[in-house]
Amino acid sequence: MSFSITLYLIGFSGTGKYTIAKELSKFEYKIVDNHLINNPIFSLLDLDGVTPIPEKAWVPVRQIRKIILEFISQDQKSNYIFTNELFEAENDRQVYTQVQETAEKRNSLFIPIKLTLSPEERKKRIINPDRLGRFKSTSLTEIPMKKGLIKINHPHVLEIDVTNLSPIQAANKILNFVESIKQ
Repeated sequence: MSFSITLYLIGFSGTGKYTIAKELSKFEYKIVDNHLINNPIFSLLDLDGVTPIPEKAWVPVRQIRKIILEFISQDQKSNYIFTNELFEAENDRQVYTQVQETAEKRNSLFIPIKLTLSPEERKKRIINPDRLGRFKSTSLTEIPMKKGLIKINHPHVLEIDVTNLSPIQAANKILNFVESIKQ
């Protein structure tokens, strides 16, 4: 049986969501990184990686997300990887549900993947100056980790601690999990 797959990599800033997605893209997955959606607006702001994103940015970001998801919902053949940092909050729950519903419209196998890492490793990764080029957070605040990632109740949820894994190792764990579900 042939069907498309929708992976949703969810983790704190610095967990390597995009880097892992790039590894997975070598296996015929298209990346829909949260910065693909956010950066058309973020690039118009004076962001420093530490100061919170102004509220006025989120309305157009939501509009862009809606357009992209509507477009993707028409493609039943391609495999997609979405990435995001989602907390247990109403807005983030809505974003998660929108991606899940897009997968359902596509008749796609939906697999949410929570990526975790130690606070010490996050501190090492998040200060990388390359992150600023994609308007990523470089804030060392512990607030995101205290808030906690979104709680996911899904039969195919996978949690991976990436603290000691390379992006290739994390991608292989994901691919092995996908294969185990497909059988």
